[in-house]
Amino acid sequence: MSLSNELAEKSQGIIKIFPEVSDGTGHYQMFDSGGTETQVSECLWGLVRILQPEHILETGTYTGISSLFMAQALKDNGHGHLTTIEYERFHKDRAEKLWQACGVSGHVTCVLQSSLDYQPDGEYELLFLDSEPQIRFAELVKFYPYLKEGGYIGIHDLPNGLCQGNINPDHLDIPSYPYGNLPEQIKEWLRTDKLRMIHFPSPRGLTFLYKTKEGDYKC
Repeated sequence: MSLSNELAEKSQGIIKIFPEVSDGTGHYQMFDSGGTETQVSECLWGLVRILQPEHILETGTYTGISSLFMAQALKDNGHGHLTTIEYERFHKDRAEKLWQACGVSGHVTCVLQSSLDYQPDGEYELLFLDSEPQIRFAELVKFYPYLKEGGYIGIHDLPNGLCQGNINPDHLDIPSYPYGNLPEQIKEWLRTDKLRMIHFPSPRGLTFLYKTKEGDYKC
């Protein structure tokens, strides 16, 4: 049984697996159209198992899918904690019911607050940004100083072109829809090799950035 099926069964009907709405191949599944795809969720579980982090920060809790898989990995690791930020009470409440049903509540805390108002009190080995698209670049800029060197930033729903130059005729007021133009600070981090980028071909898009550290190879 896959991890996704195992957690869906543990949830006692709170989550179920469906075909991914953004996928035309039939290879991907989802729990809902707002959370991470099942394959992306399992990727996050594996990443947390590899990194063995003590502290993870997530923005945009929604149903609690991605946080469920990361918290399960922390539980399997035997250490570490995830803080996830959500600004709608409805999403916080239902996510906490899911985590309780699946037995991972001890490894995840949901903070009811706007992510851009949240003030970290320590450093993280992993950031996962999955809030409203138009603020995710701002979140990256805000939380970058709190990411340890050698840490990773995941941004869900972000394809390899970073949505730069996208035009939505119904939202002409938003350049590079829906994310907005890439901030100069992020461009500078990429130009100076403070961040390195990699993309994964998930149906909704998945971009990761690595914060370089001393000893990393550079050309």
